[in-house]
Amino acid sequence: MSVKSSVYAIYGIAIAPSHDLSALHTALEARPAETASPAPGFVRVGLFRVGDSEHIILGTACEELEPNEYRPMSDLDIDPLWNDALLSLTEQHGLPVLSGPSWLLVHDLS
Repeated sequence: MSVKSSVYAIYGIAIAPSHDLSALHTALEARPAETASPAPGFVRVGLFRVGDSEHIILGTACEELEPNEYRPMSDLDIDPLWNDALLSLTEQHGLPVLSGPSWLLVHDLS
């Protein structure tokens, strides 16, 4: 079995791992789907699990970094609406924020 190493930059918030993320899953699924022309102010938020869910990230943007590539973090966009969407979800669900909102580098093995 081979192991693939991936590196991502995710704009989001790292939250404390929880044994019950069902309420958060339900809230994310209940959000309207993104369309080709999303409504002004629409922010898509996804749930990223790192490893075997040792780290949980609520993220609004994800950029994969290819092998032998580098990119200055300042080149990655930030939309001011992202912070509001992320912080609103953490407040609504009482999720403790470990870090962020910011660009988080994630090294994942699969």
